[in-house]
Amino acid sequence: MVNVLQELKGHSDSRVYLMQDDEKIFVRKTGNIARNLERFDSLQGLRFPKLYEVHGYHYDMEYISSLEVKKYISINPVNKLVDFIKQTLYTLSEQAIERDYTEVYRSKLKDFDFKKYKLPFTSDELLDKLPKVLPWTQYHGDFTLENILYDTQSNEFVLIDPLTTEYDSYVFDMAKLRQDLICKWFIRNDDVLLDTKLKIIFDELKKEFEYFDNDYLLILMLMRVLPYTQNEKDEKFLLNEVKRLWK
Repeated sequence: MVNVLQELKGHSDSRVYLMQDDEKIFVRKTGNIARNLERFDSLQGLRFPKLYEVHGYHYDMEYISSLEVKKYISINPVNKLVDFIKQTLYTLSEQAIERDYTEVYRSKLKDFDFKKYKLPFTSDELLDKLPKVLPWTQYHGDFTLENILYDTQSNEFVLIDPLTTEYDSYVFDMAKLRQDLICKWFIRNDDVLLDTKLKIIFDELKKEFEYFDNDYLLILMLMRVLPYTQNEKDEKFLLNEVKRLWK
């Protein structure tokens, strides 16, 4: 017999549940799961929860007793997290092939409603600023601090919720990570002060990786989130960050 213990936080049009059957506690994700499953199949050498079974519009995976990274950061030094992020990016960046992303940018920007959001630039102006030729690599697809958990049993970090996207390079993963490190999106609703620790993480990664400090790639990632905001406060937050970053 399978029971729902709790509904967990999900994203987009997916729902996530903590479940229990006669043998174990596990996590079930339902909804738009195809892009998650495709990434699970593609990524090697990185730790994700074990995938148990796939049934139509849901899949079951390992439950990990864990801390969210914002909680981990608040009570621990960040050195171990920095090392984990570095190793993840090194693994993703292996076997890179150069690729021109101009048409990917054009395709995605064509669907963005510039009039609605009244941004201080046009599609062509942003396209002109973006780096065109980038390494085409393995990638996570939604590499945010919210998608890293700290396993309290193994004392190691684990990734969750990889996503297939046209932005298929670890370079875009780095830009997505900066959404949390620089814009602090993941703690926008929390009364916590993590500025010093987030700056340490950013400074350490900036030393190691080309493109890590590119604000136009970060703007592109913020624009990716804008159409999915569910309230005026989040929309305003993202728009203010985009305007602040634009030079």
